[in-house]
Amino acid sequence: MTNQEKLDKIRRLIKIKKIDEAQFEISKLGTEFFKNPEYLYLRSKIFYINKLYYIALDTLLIATEFGNNDEVYKLISKIYDSLGNKELCKKIGNPDLRIETVNSLKKELTGISQKGYTV
Repeated sequence: MTNQEKLDKIRRLIKIKKIDEAQFEISKLGTEFFKNPEYLYLRSKIFYINKLYYIALDTLLIATEFGNNDEVYKLISKIYDSLGNKELCKKIGNPDLRIETVNSLKKELTGISQKGYTV
């Protein structure tokens, strides 16, 4: 099974609400996925579903270090909405403001930037 097929399988499991199975499958993936934005998004989605909002946000912010993906920004916005932070929800939901807003967040939150990080 290719790496993409593994991620597609996890995405399908999440979609049909087999969260425990998706969590098990994602836990089997190795270090080659740690810089993969789709892997990080799927891991965050599982965290979000399990109401682990802050670890989901940290993981999504790390995902932005490795690529820009609307899906990632939409989930970040949704989590901030769930947390009641309407201002960040709106800013990150706005394509014209999201990158600047997320970069500002990463500067405020120590340990998020993964530039130069090796696995």
